[in-house]
Amino acid sequence: MTRAAARLVAASGLAAVTAAAAVVYAAAHPPPWSPPPASVSADAALVLSGDGDYLRVARAAELYRAGAVPLVIVTGRGIGGDSAEGLRAECIKRGVATERVLMERDSTSTRENMLFVAPLVRRGGYRRVALVTSASHMGRAERAARKVMPEVEWVAVPVNDAAPRPRRLRLLEWMKLAWYFARGWA
Repeated sequence: MTRAAARLVAASGLAAVTAAAAVVYAAAHPPPWSPPPASVSADAALVLSGDGDYLRVARAAELYRAGAVPLVIVTGRGIGGDSAEGLRAECIKRGVATERVLMERDSTSTRENMLFVAPLVRRGGYRRVALVTSASHMGRAERAARKVMPEVEWVAVPVNDAAPRPRRLRLLEWMKLAWYFARGWA
């Protein structure tokens, strides 16, 4: 084997080991986000769609009942936890006053959640918003929120992942975050 071939094999092996280490890391750790404060206080809570087990809604309703947020904004077009209507109904079941739940009904992605809710946030004059989503999703969601509404102070309020395979979910979030960066969305 020539020296050049040996270097190529060594470089390929190093690249493979590095890639494997990156995959192992990504499966164990979701994309990072701003550290949550010791106690939450905000003008509103924004609950992103994709909440099939209503863990996000439960946390937002808890913040509302505790007086930490005066209203809850829910997002999404879909079914159940992917729809603003389903999330709103669950908020009301959990003690949020009907008139204190605002809806954005058209989004089908994290980016659209932010783009379509931005007029509600700006019109309401909400300067500090508690972003409520799953821990694996928070890193991408927070970056998308800051990109679309940089004038808003975002407070990360992560909830546990409900997915049965969190490692797979975290890997997907890293891939989605890479796509968002490539598109200039994060």
